[in-house]
Amino acid sequence: MDTSQSFRLLPYCCFCLFELEAGDKAIRPVHISEVRAPDTPTTIIFEYQPWVFNPQDPQSVPPRRWKRSREAIPIAHLACCHEWSETFKRRPWGLVRYDFKPPSSDLLRRRLFLLKGLGSKTPKNINKIDLQQQARLGVRSLLDKQRIPQQVIDANSGCVHFVVDLRQPIWGIGVAFEGLKYMSYLSNKQLPDFERVLARSDGSLGKVTYLSNHLGVGTLYLDETRLPSPIKECPGVWWSCFRASERRSFLRGITDGLKIRDLQLVESPQAVGRPPIRWSIPPTGPIWFVDLDARAHGTPHFKLMDCGRPGITAYSACMIDGDLVDLRCHVQGEGRDEVSTYYNEGGGDRPHAVWLYFPVQDEERVFEVWRRRKKPHSCRDIPMLRTNKGRVFVLGTHPNDTRLPVTLDRLTSFPSSTNAKFWYSCLGGCVDHIAFVTEDRRHDKNDPCALLVGPAAVLSSSGVGNQYFYTMAKLEDVVRVVPCQAWAPGSTGIVGLLFIYSDGHREAVGQIRLDYLLPSLSADPAGDMWLGVRQLSYGFVVDAIRLIPSAGKTVYGGNSSEDGLNWHRIEWRGRLEWLVWYGSCFISHQQQTVPPGDLGSVLEAQGGREWENEVEDRKPIVSP
Repeated sequence: MDTSQSFRLLPYCCFCLFELEAGDKAIRPVHISEVRAPDTPTTIIFEYQPWVFNPQDPQSVPPRRWKRSREAIPIAHLACCHEWSETFKRRPWGLVRYDFKPPSSDLLRRRLFLLKGLGSKTPKNINKIDLQQQARLGVRSLLDKQRIPQQVIDANSGCVHFVVDLRQPIWGIGVAFEGLKYMSYLSNKQLPDFERVLARSDGSLGKVTYLSNHLGVGTLYLDETRLPSPIKECPGVWWSCFRASERRSFLRGITDGLKIRDLQLVESPQAVGRPPIRWSIPPTGPIWFVDLDARAHGTPHFKLMDCGRPGITAYSACMIDGDLVDLRCHVQGEGRDEVSTYYNEGGGDRPHAVWLYFPVQDEERVFEVWRRRKKPHSCRDIPMLRTNKGRVFVLGTHPNDTRLPVTLDRLTSFPSSTNAKFWYSCLGGCVDHIAFVTEDRRHDKNDPCALLVGPAAVLSSSGVGNQYFYTMAKLEDVVRVVPCQAWAPGSTGIVGLLFIYSDGHREAVGQIRLDYLLPSLSADPAGDMWLGVRQLSYGFVVDAIRLIPSAGKTVYGGNSSEDGLNWHRIEWRGRLEWLVWYGSCFISHQQQTVPPGDLGSVLEAQGGREWENEVEDRKPIVSP
């Protein structure tokens, strides 16, 4: 996607829901911006190429702008489109459209469901064409179940609104699609084939909860005692919760004729509600929000980050265009395939992403969440995770202007590991908000939160020049070094180093992806580490590494591929600083272990060491 286009192509076929691959023959409608004459064709046949954000290309649009300020238009496999009559071609688009990509686990579930429908064939004889054909049959079958007249759907731009009174009995009807059940419609009348939605036995109003995925609403709960306990996180499944009252007792729904797409709690049948918040696991108590970004925000999906989860070994942060996009905790025993799948979840967002890695020691956990205030001088604040060892994981770029004042604000703390959790918005281009149920410890608790407010965002964090991510590690007592090779398309070299120390703990500099680690190298404390740096048009890259023992004489090995490298000698003392901006870096060896103005020391001076009074875990809070 480049700046010359005012639209974006959704990456999946609207007839079979499979994602298109590079080189697939595809068809799409002509966008209004492409109409040059009355006889302009209504469709375009083209060879599909997936969108990839390349920060080295000045024409490449950052994900935030691409997702939020570009109109989405449907596409289809050419073969799929030819099987549908003109009458039906518009309707599937309204049924299968979604605005956020389902996770890989859901794609695997769907594939297994389609395979079962091809029971007459052996798995080795089934190809993608067979699966696409089976998927198209499923969409056709879904269309046959439509109960709302098509003319009503068309007259309402593809969606129909309805309102039910929560104070009255509610009936609903659903539909099954690809192994999952969706709710189609709700009514206060007992219509044919409708089933009663069970409410509280005493008829009182309480919590209204429903779960949904990228295609629609699955189950509605009007009685919280019927919720599963405990609620378990399932990728791609989101929970929304309302607290009904006499003042707000109407449920407004939006249906595409077969699946309810949205539910909102409103004050009257004529009122329009706010889009609901969707949670990977709903919070158990009063929630409060921190607005990190001054730019616009879409309907938020909040993912749980449980920092008290047993077996956490590290955290990984995905950074794109200077923004935090996603956050993950690594746990003992996770497989390489699981890790690799996660790194690629974002599609075209992720090939050039910066991945920061923060290993944690045994008995170390996140104890506090802070932020570095950059607004109003910059568009977003930077969140920071501080552990009970005093170490800090900065989830953003380094201050790029030393003349601006630095304001550090503690957001909350986790005295008990049981409640050491927060939620972060995870869709729409970057993490705009963080939500907590623990104590609000901000200096200004009235700090406005722009949740669900504002026009389309068009700015990006990289609009501020001279940005970089700062990483640092001490060099004493290193026994092994694990290089990480570059993963971005067309890139080479080493983008980060993972140090293993004599006491077993780990620290990282640069960028780290666990699925791109190279074999570890033994470090001789009496020897040296040499990094071969090459200058390219967009900056410096580390192209080679040598660990020379004390008896070694030279770093040069006669390898012609290393011609033109500038070798930097790193002794095993002091600290190594590694500054990152996408594929380029800047390395610096300093004799002092702790840098001046060390962030950990600054936060300790401001916030103390409260973990020394850490409370014992209480009985876990059980989700309703």
